[in-house]
Amino acid sequence: AYWALFCGLYSLVLYGMARTGRLKGILQYIIYLPFVSLPGIVLLLSHLYLPAGSATYLNGPPIYLYFFVIFMSGFFFSRLLSILAGLLAGAQYFVFYILASDHIATITAADELVQQDLTSPEIYFFRALMIVAAGPITAVLSENSKKLMLKMLNEQEEKSAIDRLFGQFVSNEVKNKIISEKRDLIGNRKQVVVLFSDIRSFSTFSEGKDPEAIVGQLNEYFDRMVECVVNEGGTVDKFIGDAIMVVFGGLLELERPCDNALRAALNMRAQLNQLNAEWRTRGLPVFEAGIGLHFGEVLEGTIGSKDRKEFTVIGDTVNTAARLEGVTKEYQRSIVLSDSVYAGLSSDLQARCESLGETRVKGKQTAVRIYGAAA
Repeated sequence: AYWALFCGLYSLVLYGMARTGRLKGILQYIIYLPFVSLPGIVLLLSHLYLPAGSATYLNGPPIYLYFFVIFMSGFFFSRLLSILAGLLAGAQYFVFYILASDHIATITAADELVQQDLTSPEIYFFRALMIVAAGPITAVLSENSKKLMLKMLNEQEEKSAIDRLFGQFVSNEVKNKIISEKRDLIGNRKQVVVLFSDIRSFSTFSEGKDPEAIVGQLNEYFDRMVECVVNEGGTVDKFIGDAIMVVFGGLLELERPCDNALRAALNMRAQLNQLNAEWRTRGLPVFEAGIGLHFGEVLEGTIGSKDRKEFTVIGDTVNTAARLEGVTKEYQRSIVLSDSVYAGLSSDLQARCESLGETRVKGKQTAVRIYGAAA
């Protein structure tokens, strides 16, 4: 009972130190190698106090504890520790066999094979060798396990790095769709809202300015705009220079895509106003942007050559949204939407829209009724 209590307490101390990361360097040898000797304590006590000495347990359960503590050393992933554990355990077993050899010689058994198993020196020597061999075997297994785990961790880190890098070039929705499908995404017809946002007179804005400063200001602008889009469930389809193309209701199903799209557009305008105020205080140039919205059918899928593809939406709806963005300056409105978007709006958002009549856009034979939204 005392031995079991001692072993339990020693194991708890060992576990606590390992859990807190204290078992490092030479300390793991100082702490763990005595742990390997726990079965030897049983043999030592039996040698001192039992009539048959250590012969009492040389063939009993305590011997199997040697294998257990040796294999446990593999969790330290130290080849030397496992080998030393095997050598120490094997040496202890053989020493206690030598001490008990006189008692072992007096053992008798009715069965000849049992007699040989209990008394043959070669059997005990072979057992000692097996205990010693358990050390290198554990070392090899733990080392291979360590290599495998490191390989898995490296692969996971590479996968995460690629995932993060991939996510910088396409939206999370597109990335997840491509990864899950693992093949070309066949075009699907969808009813979506396409939002086009473009900076007005960007050539004039960028003329004579430092390219790095322009890119930095653009990225700051894009960060704010994309945040507005994502908050409303939109998917950034692409950046076209200084323009942004966004889809509502494509990969992410939305109950009211028109509402989401207009709310995103209104928030984009509010964020641009805030950005312009911040830029003025920093002595940076400001700019304006127009936003066009159109609702209709698109074809959604991968498009491109066999070596280079992109996931996007195409169709008349995309072209119309781009044309509507183009008329924002003509109508002196920051946000222009088609009647198809207006029809899908909730009443409170419709109240924020003003009819601008009909207009003809390039590429369409019929006029489009448009509305301006108050930002």
